[in-house]
Amino acid sequence: MIGSIKSTVKDTAIYGFGNMAVKLVGLVLIPVYTNKKFFSTEDFGVIGMLEISGMVLLAFLSFSLQQSFTRWYWDKDHRDNQKGIFFMILISQLVVSLVLCIILIPLSHSFSEILFHSTDWAKAIVLLIIASAVQSVNYLVSTLMRLQSRSSLYTVTNLVKLIVVLGLTLFFILVRKMGIEGIYLAQVIGNVIFLLMLGGYTTNNCRVFFNWKVLREMNVYGFPLFIGGLAAVLLNVVDRFSLNSMSALTAVALYTLAIKVSSVIKLVLVDSVKLAILPAFLKKMDSPDNKRYYSKILTYTSFVTMVAIVGTSLFSMEVIKLISNSRDFWGAIVIVPVLCLAIFFTNLKEVTVYGLHIAKKSRTFGGIVVASTIINLILNIILIPLWDIAGAAVATLLSQFVYWFGCYIFAQKAYYIPYEIRKLAILFVIGTLFTLSSLVLNNLDLALRLPIKFLFAFLFPVVLYFFKFYEPVEINAMKGFARKWSDLSMLKKNLMSLKEINDED
Repeated sequence: MIGSIKSTVKDTAIYGFGNMAVKLVGLVLIPVYTNKKFFSTEDFGVIGMLEISGMVLLAFLSFSLQQSFTRWYWDKDHRDNQKGIFFMILISQLVVSLVLCIILIPLSHSFSEILFHSTDWAKAIVLLIIASAVQSVNYLVSTLMRLQSRSSLYTVTNLVKLIVVLGLTLFFILVRKMGIEGIYLAQVIGNVIFLLMLGGYTTNNCRVFFNWKVLREMNVYGFPLFIGGLAAVLLNVVDRFSLNSMSALTAVALYTLAIKVSSVIKLVLVDSVKLAILPAFLKKMDSPDNKRYYSKILTYTSFVTMVAIVGTSLFSMEVIKLISNSRDFWGAIVIVPVLCLAIFFTNLKEVTVYGLHIAKKSRTFGGIVVASTIINLILNIILIPLWDIAGAAVATLLSQFVYWFGCYIFAQKAYYIPYEIRKLAILFVIGTLFTLSSLVLNNLDLALRLPIKFLFAFLFPVVLYFFKFYEPVEINAMKGFARKWSDLSMLKKNLMSLKEINDED
């Protein structure tokens, strides 16, 4: 099992590096997006609404083909025909993307009117639709790289795409003065370049094959996941749609900035773990130590996620003041800790839900996420009129808890895994106290505030020790890790040793 965990950690680190680059690009652009020379506060709200609209659009375009492909790729009945399965799904994705583009592009003016009560953003919406269509195909190719554990190729190609998108975005905004349209034109070009870079890899993994019976089975499996995936996206964006309809674009702008800061944790850690562990989870379905492996993965990822939550919350005030070019955005500071805590339950859900996938209970997952989305919408309707952006943040936290708890209950019934619930509860309670302490510390002067915040960040994992969170073997492992990597003379050897990590125990 140790070898499996090491392999997962290695892939997570590589994916994390790539995802960190994604987030760094986003943070680099925030000073531009919040600069009144280029965008107003309302414009930043428009950017936020277009971003979440793109997320919903991708959920439609993907049609859960990636999830079906992932499940069938490792199916024992199709392991000898993986290239054929990929070809069939790739063709299906191309058809779905093309058809939806033909349907949606003529409706761009109507979408602009619905979202912004103006047709001014119709051209930007057209570019968003095209970028999303190409990106849905790219996601399928990226899924193949993850299934084949090609984490280095995945990271390098995505980094190239990010550099292209960043450079073109800055060029279109700063030089060409294209505004919001320039953002999405850069995304179209970046996604096309990504697809071209991987053209050889894609064709080498294709074998002409089409079987209606197999495709139907995959769609029957995937349709509940499509509904669930669409509802999951809506669960994550209904807060901003609600703010847009019940408050104002300025509220959307503040909430969007808070989301961008807090989502560093999700993108760099939670999503990276998700990318790394899905192939490992499916490959270990029949291994004798699989359930202990699943349990420890949840504990370890939850610990790392909570450490990041505490750190991000403590220094969110300083970060927002540093990256925003206007005091108008400082109101976002108060809701960052709440949004960060919501990500703790997002991580719990991402791991525990695999019990449903292993048991092929995709319909159950779809029902859970639809119910959670409805609850989220109801909470937003109740809380936004009372607390504005704070109400939306609390609604997100509560609905993410409901989402995880529903997945946990039904996944355990379908495929029981002995998760360390006591440790997770200790982690959440103590982590919440440290996280919310940032709201009090923010009132102190800078000279006093920063040292205390650094002290709190250091004390969090120490306090867990007194609640018997760590096992003796884990303490010894951490000591060995510290000794190994603190010796700078052995740095090259230690880095080379990472290449030797495999999935054998």
